[in-house]
Amino acid sequence: MASFSRVHQQVRQYEVFARKVREEPLRQVGSVVAPDDDLAQAYARATYDEERWVELVIVPSEAVIRLWAPGEDGSGSG
Repeated sequence: MASFSRVHQQVRQYEVFARKVREEPLRQVGSVVAPDDDLAQAYARATYDEERWVELVIVPSEAVIRLWAPGEDGSGSG
């Protein structure tokens, strides 16, 4: 069985947000994994360019503050 290793040991996950028209809110369209911001931008463009976005944004996943997860009520009581 072959074993694989990453080219870069330090990679980050980035969330990708986009909108098709200015009047729409940004919506999450996916994520990419990259060793730095520049490559994350390139990966996001290459991966999500099938649509005609007016805006495409990447955010490091650790910078996203989730108020609650799917299935939670958001009350903070667990």
